Amino acid sequence: MKKIVLLISMVLASFAFCRAQEGFKITAETSGVPDGKMLLISERGDTLATADMVGGKFEFTGRVDRAMVAYIMTADAKARIPLMIENAVFNVIANEKMVYVDGGGAAQELLRQFDAINASVKQEKQRMQSEVQKAYQEQNMPKMQALQSQFQKFVEKAQKQETEMLQANGGSFVAAYVITNSMRQVGLERLRERYNYLTDEVKGGPYGKLIAQQIALYESLEIGGTAPDFTAMTPEGDTLSLHQVKGKLKLLDFWASWCNPCRQENPNILKLYQKYQSKGLEIISFSLDNDPRAWKKAIEEDGMIWKHFSDLKAQGSPIASMYNLMSIPCTFLLDENNKIVGKNLRGAQLQKKVAELLK
Repeated sequence: MKKIVLLISMVLASFAFCRAQEGFKITAETSGVPDGKMLLISERGDTLATADMVGGKFEFTGRVDRAMVAYIMTADAKARIPLMIENAVFNVIANEKMVYVDGGGAAQELLRQFDAINASVKQEKQRMQSEVQKAYQEQNMPKMQALQSQFQKFVEKAQKQETEMLQANGGSFVAAYVITNSMRQVGLERLRERYNYLTDEVKGGPYGKLIAQQIALYESLEIGGTAPDFTAMTPEGDTLSLHQVKGKLKLLDFWASWCNPCRQENPNILKLYQKYQSKGLEIISFSLDNDPRAWKKAIEEDGMIWKHFSDLKAQGSPIASMYNLMSIPCTFLLDENNKIVGKNLRGAQLQKKVAELLK
C-alpha cells in the first residue's frame, strides 16, 4: 500500500512539474524604481504579461510559443531589463548598479555566457585604468604603454572568444541580439562578417533584420553612396532639407556649441568657405545642441556665415542616428547629386580635397 501511495505521489509531482513548464514564471525584486504597473513586452512590441509592483516586488506568469527576446519595463518605458523569454522559471534582482537574472532556459544561459565576456572586459578596463593613472602620476611612460598593450591583447582575446561563440550559435536569435548591441560601434566589414555567421532563419528574424538595416546604412554612408536626406529647422525657424541645398560641392558638418574640437575647427571652415564659396562650395552645419540660444550664440561668435540646421535633440537626434554618428566633429563631402565623395576630413586634408574637387 505504501508503494502505491509513493508511486501516486511521484506521478502527481511529475505532472505538476510538467504543468509548470508549460508556461513562464518571472519573480522580480527591484530597488530604485517606484511601485506601479510593470510590463513584459516581446521583441515585436506585444504585451506578454502585466503585473503591479508593490514594495519593489512583482511576478509575471504566462506562456510563449517560442523563445524570444522580451523586455521587463515600467509603464513609462524609462527602465527596462532584457530577458530571453521562454517557458521556464526566472528570478530577477535589479537595482541602480546591477541586474541579475537567474534561471531561464538555454537562451538565457547563452546570453549569460556572452555577458560574462563583456563583464570581464569591463572589469579588466577598470583595473587597468587604476594602474595607468598611477603610472601617469609617476610619469612612467614605458609602464603606461605596456599596460595599454596588455589591455589591447585582453580585448582581442575577448573578441576572439565572442566571435567563436557567435559562429557556434549562429542558429540562435540570441546571437543576433548580441550583434545588435554593438553594431553601431563596429565598422561595415566586421558587421558583415558577424551577420554572415547567422543562419537564414535568424537573419529573417527581428534582430537579423535590424542588423541588415544597419549594414544598408553603413553602405549608404560609404564613398559613392547617396547621403540620406533630412529636413530640419534653421536658426530663423524655417525648415530646409539637405537635398534642397544646391551646390557644386557641399560640406555637411556635424558639430555642437559645447564641442571644443568643433569650435576649434570652425575658423578653418570659415576660411575654406570664404575661399571656395564663389567656386560652388556650400556648407551645411548640423548642430547637436538642445539649447537654441547656445546654438545661435556659437554661430555668431564663430562667424559661421553659411547654412545651419538642427532638431535641437542633442545626441538623441534621429538625424545623428541616420548618419551613424559616433563622435563630432564629423564631416561628409557631397557632390551636386548628393553622392558622398569624402568623409571625416578636417584641416589641411579637407582643404586639399576641396581644392582638388573644385579646381
